[in-house]
Amino acid sequence: MIDSRERGLYQLLVTFQVIGAALVYAACVWALLGFFYGGHFPVGHYVRFGMVAMTALMFEAVARPGYLRPGPGKMRRIAGSVSRRQLVASVGAMILVALFTRDQTISRAFFALYGVVVFCFFYVTNAKALKLLAEIGTRYLKNWKLRTLIVGPREWCDSVGGCFGTMSSLLDIRGVHAMEDHAEDPEACLKIVAEGDVDLVVMPPRHMPYDLVAKMMRQGDRLGYRCWMPLEITRRFGRRFDLQRIGQLDVLTPPTEPLQNTLNRVLKRIFDIGVSLPVVILVLPVFCLLVKLIHGCYSKGPLFFMQERVGINGSKFRVIKFRTLHVVNDEESRQVSKGDNRIFKGGNLLRKLSIDEVPQFLNVLFGDMSVVGPRPHMEAHDYQFREIFERYGVRRYVKPGVTGLAQAKGFRGEVNRPLDLRHRARLDAFYVSHWGLTMDLWIVIWTFISVVRPPKTAY
Repeated sequence: MIDSRERGLYQLLVTFQVIGAALVYAACVWALLGFFYGGHFPVGHYVRFGMVAMTALMFEAVARPGYLRPGPGKMRRIAGSVSRRQLVASVGAMILVALFTRDQTISRAFFALYGVVVFCFFYVTNAKALKLLAEIGTRYLKNWKLRTLIVGPREWCDSVGGCFGTMSSLLDIRGVHAMEDHAEDPEACLKIVAEGDVDLVVMPPRHMPYDLVAKMMRQGDRLGYRCWMPLEITRRFGRRFDLQRIGQLDVLTPPTEPLQNTLNRVLKRIFDIGVSLPVVILVLPVFCLLVKLIHGCYSKGPLFFMQERVGINGSKFRVIKFRTLHVVNDEESRQVSKGDNRIFKGGNLLRKLSIDEVPQFLNVLFGDMSVVGPRPHMEAHDYQFREIFERYGVRRYVKPGVTGLAQAKGFRGEVNRPLDLRHRARLDAFYVSHWGLTMDLWIVIWTFISVVRPPKTAY
């Protein structure tokens, strides 16, 4: 009910933004091109590019991940991130079309002008418009706020009442009714609710007699009020759940990760092949020759180093890397540390520039890894690390990657302290929960930057 209302506000906001962006586009065309061309410019070309930009905006709204969708008190905090996505979608789509069609009639200065103006428009509307729409609904729509009554044990009512503070524009809390006031006759609650003239009753089924909960729901069907039953485990332990219908059962499940969607998996696999195939064909042979020359000078032996790692769902696979350690060393499972005497001369450079990781694009083609994902660890390290971070296992929900969000943010190299692992594992968990093709693309770009400017932990 409330989520449907918020979804409707979101749809209204997106519709308003698309219309507003179209007006901004037309104003920029008139202001810039009318000035330079004196009113004689290729209108048809700009109309087509405008349609491309508006279509891209609508696709962005449909594909926007859940954590960037609006919520009570949330839009101002995420306004910048959402506005940047919309800017990249609309202006980026036009630039790509201009490049692929080699259209020389479109002014490049126009892209810059439109980008600056429309970003300001997006930011203001994202930060303010949703709240304004809610205020208009509260002020002028008679049945906008739901008249709400909280029923249950006094302690529970007091603790849960504050949870609705962020929803003051949607809920009108008419009162809190403690069951202790009617300990001898719990069903007196039914009469109080029936006489309360309310739209919504919030109650805890865990703390109330089962028969009373069932009668409250049946009375709601008869009198026309709805019942909410908050999940205690969500409030007490900070865990979110979704309600899913599986066969004849309603099941509470953790929120679905984006890569559980089959279409998203197909799109990610296409992205993986599209990135790794050119690397394997064009880049890998050159590096093979270079690394072989370094091996011949400083440490003769196999070109590649293969080691068993843990992949998706705990499956094992053999990761392929260029060898950077001497063939004979004391312990292969020991993490490489700064100044490690197992690294041969020249190996440090290969590791610092991440050249030793390039053969892993073969693992991507074989389907064991992705271009982007949590870095794969050895099984021994897996056992050790999962004792340090309570959500470490979330990284197993997706394929490991050649690079990842943690590595792109500079968390590379040896794990010296628990905090190092917690930083990486938190970023891995965030990636699993918020995956998107745009995120993968940005991580690849950030990785290239970190290769050119390696962090201090790269050795």
